[in-house]
Amino acid sequence: MHRPRITLLALAFAALTAVGAAMGSAATPPAWNRVSGPTQPGVQLGLARTANGVLHVIWNRGAQSTSIFETRLSAAGRPVGTSTIATGWQGNGGLALLVMPDGTLRLFTPGVGGINTFTAPAGGRSWTHQSVPGWGTAVAEAAAVIGATLTKDGQPVTAWKGDAAEGVPPASIPQDAYEGGMGESFLATDAGSGAVVLAGETVAGQGGAYVEQVLPSPGPRVLLTPLGKDWSVGLSGRIGAAGVFVANADGRSFRLVRYGGSTKTFAHGPFYSGTVCAGPQGRLWVAWGDVTDGLYVTRSNKAVGAFEPVQKLRSPSSNGLTFLQCDGSTGALDLFADDGTGFWHSHLLAQFAVHGSVARGKATISVRDAGDPVAGATVSVGGRHLKTGADGSVTLALRKGSYSVSASAPGYATATASFHV
Repeated sequence: MHRPRITLLALAFAALTAVGAAMGSAATPPAWNRVSGPTQPGVQLGLARTANGVLHVIWNRGAQSTSIFETRLSAAGRPVGTSTIATGWQGNGGLALLVMPDGTLRLFTPGVGGINTFTAPAGGRSWTHQSVPGWGTAVAEAAAVIGATLTKDGQPVTAWKGDAAEGVPPASIPQDAYEGGMGESFLATDAGSGAVVLAGETVAGQGGAYVEQVLPSPGPRVLLTPLGKDWSVGLSGRIGAAGVFVANADGRSFRLVRYGGSTKTFAHGPFYSGTVCAGPQGRLWVAWGDVTDGLYVTRSNKAVGAFEPVQKLRSPSSNGLTFLQCDGSTGALDLFADDGTGFWHSHLLAQFAVHGSVARGKATISVRDAGDPVAGATVSVGGRHLKTGADGSVTLALRKGSYSVSASAPGYATATASFHV
């Protein structure tokens, strides 16, 4: 039997064929809103989302005398308040933020004596500098990008310039740093094994990047980028699933590397900035780009085996693109881009694909996200509004004629199309 195909195209995919199979395009460029800067901005944001869906964004401004601020974003990416954490702080180094097992917030930042910490209730707003000795001494005082994560049993781990230590303050710090002199350190925890993984630069000034397990015991060291190459690294575990993944932009390509596993190359080109962050159900968001070619983002399926169509974004400014960070824990993506004058923020929805077929007056319409069925999506056609089942599809009888169809789901851009029965 001949089964004509319904041509269904998400509005956000309108320019896909013109761009090519490897890179898609967003129909409406997202808005960029400044977070920090434009003068004396910090080099790293602290990002953490509390149980109420609010994303807490920690940023700083100043040189030797720095002010540290907390801006709160709703689940829809809208600012809902800003508070001052500290003024007159020494230096504007890295910031790392954790939601503790009891729901409170804990911030780590370089200061007098090394890494210092602040705490706040789950709602943020009111912050207290903890009177514990700083750790890491003078080396940590000068740390640029620092890392923080929780072990599987809820203990904080911090990393700075290649050192990683557990506790507040740590009971001990390894004397043989994993790679002393690193300018940037990233930490993530494998939700499956509980392993804590560190990524960063191999030797200061030589531009290599590597990843290795540091807790509960040292694991294999994997070199990501040959020495002498410019690079950028992002690191993330998954929500409720095993695996730690590294985003690596080395000036020639952008890749996603699973620690101890496979590598996926997304694009070739002069990409020096990239990041990765966890989404619901084991999904990952990845982003990469440069000031000339713009920014690209996509999200994986639950198994991290396939990805949504790539969205192409304009850069927030023409100044540059030095660092990317993100949070995708609620499904949508909050993307932060540093253009050299400070961080900018944009809120992006996931993209799904809609497919369908018509046979004997009945239409079957399916909604997929990187191949995974989207249950509970609303399909509107012929004046009817139907919810997709567990298989991500609906079937309905239609009279002969022309129809428009739309599909929508929370956290996704709406898809629309027209077809004839």
